[in-house]
Amino acid sequence: MPATNHIAEILLSKNILSPQQLEAAQQDETRTGRSLLDIVFEKGFAREKQVAQALSEQLGLAFVDLEKYTIEEGIVRSLPQEAILKFQALPLFKGANSVTVAMVNPSDEGAVAELGKLLKTKVRPVVATASQIKSRLKEEHQKQAPANNPASESLGGGVVSDSEKVAGLASVIGMVDELIKKAVELNASDIHIEPQTNRVNCRFRIDGILQETAPLPREYDTAVISRIKIMASLDIAEKRLPQDGRIRLEIGRRSVDLRVSTFPTLHGENLVIRLLDKSRSLLHLEELGMSLDTLKTFAEIIQKPHGIILVTGPTGSGKTTTLYAVLNQINSVDKNIMTLEDPIEYEVDSVRQVQVNPKAGLTFATGLRSIVRQDPDIIMIGEIRDRETAEIAIHAALTGHLVFSTLHTNSAVAAAVRLIDMGVEPFLVSSALTCVLSQRLVRLLCPACRESYVPTQEILDKLKLKSVSAEEIRFYREKGCPECRHSGYSGRIGIYEMFVPDEEIKRMIEKKAAANEVHEAALKKGMKSLREDAIDKLRAGITSLAEILRVTQEQ
Repeated sequence: MPATNHIAEILLSKNILSPQQLEAAQQDETRTGRSLLDIVFEKGFAREKQVAQALSEQLGLAFVDLEKYTIEEGIVRSLPQEAILKFQALPLFKGANSVTVAMVNPSDEGAVAELGKLLKTKVRPVVATASQIKSRLKEEHQKQAPANNPASESLGGGVVSDSEKVAGLASVIGMVDELIKKAVELNASDIHIEPQTNRVNCRFRIDGILQETAPLPREYDTAVISRIKIMASLDIAEKRLPQDGRIRLEIGRRSVDLRVSTFPTLHGENLVIRLLDKSRSLLHLEELGMSLDTLKTFAEIIQKPHGIILVTGPTGSGKTTTLYAVLNQINSVDKNIMTLEDPIEYEVDSVRQVQVNPKAGLTFATGLRSIVRQDPDIIMIGEIRDRETAEIAIHAALTGHLVFSTLHTNSAVAAAVRLIDMGVEPFLVSSALTCVLSQRLVRLLCPACRESYVPTQEILDKLKLKSVSAEEIRFYREKGCPECRHSGYSGRIGIYEMFVPDEEIKRMIEKKAAANEVHEAALKKGMKSLREDAIDKLRAGITSLAEILRVTQEQ
């Protein structure tokens, strides 16, 4: 679709132009060859900012008020002035693998492509007004010319020159790039930027635990957060409401997706970035940490032709990693595997993966309803969140499909009760439920510095190891060394509780027995609890007692 047609549709859909006004503007455009938007503004049909904000909303791009924006030093010179005026586009700052460019019309794909060739990198467009682009272009050229009296301005109560201001911006850019690079190098899963009264706390979540890194000066918080918001195509002017966005970066040879979330707090916007390293290869089931018995049984169960298999646990317990390992294991040319995810964290060859989009009406429920008409053999649903999704998943499992999904429950047995609480009929749950795998992640002791010790009898009693005396056993604990950044731990591994209901337990589910009753029955039939699996890893010297007590609870 030509760019002018796209703009015309947007202006009509937003009721910015009437059909009559659009027709008059298009006639002038045909006759004079001038830009449609220039004609619209000249005739007074719409205001520049009104159109820019409409384009921003429709295209899902950030709107930038250039009057309040500091442009990276020298970046404007990277684009010829003729191109800036021709495309009405102004470079703002350079990122790791792209240049953010303010444009009057980002829907013009030809202009974006041409700008990319001139800049020799990917262009990340944002929306701005033509008059502000021209004004800032003039300002940038004036900065390059010699002046007798260097301009100065008040900033944070002090007087600083333009060069100092630009140096501050360069520091912010370097700060953000270094922050993300460091998080990736440390294999952090999240970055937390938390404004406080006099400083900005910065923390990384590494191996599931938040760890402090160097704080940011308080005067940089707005600039840092604005930079990240621009990179994520968020509205930098909106600070009263939460926002969500995404960034894709190439860091070294690693492709990393960043999910950005902002939230207004007392001292400013709190910002959290979830890092997804796309370059990491998918794990195999054997690498997850299951015991040999659990692995053997689970590997057989996932080859069944139908039924529903659930993976449960709190947020950050590795459920999605397990599901991807399952898909990796059962993927073959004779199976049609389809997924519904939010978000798609890793791409799997030969699997049809779908990203849910609630704003467009594609929820887990609506997507699942359509997927079953795509002749799938295996369906993976990122999460069962409501009754409708649960019922469709259960019916799919009962009609010849193998369904995988996740639930937020504290134990494997609680999954059956949770489905019933959602409103699914108990007899349907008992008929469809094939297996539930509950899991947690515990940190691995650093092999370079772990130290052994003899546990007290009190500890053994607490762990219910009554048949073992303290003299017969040795545990290991964390110490800390440069190899593990003095944390005592390096990496994580899963602990598992696998619930496979037999006919007797299925009858208990149908009768809506309490979760603790079903759990007791499953333990008597040989189910190993999370705590028991964790103790096995403690005895093997893989993890510590502190980790077990942190992650699991007594039955």
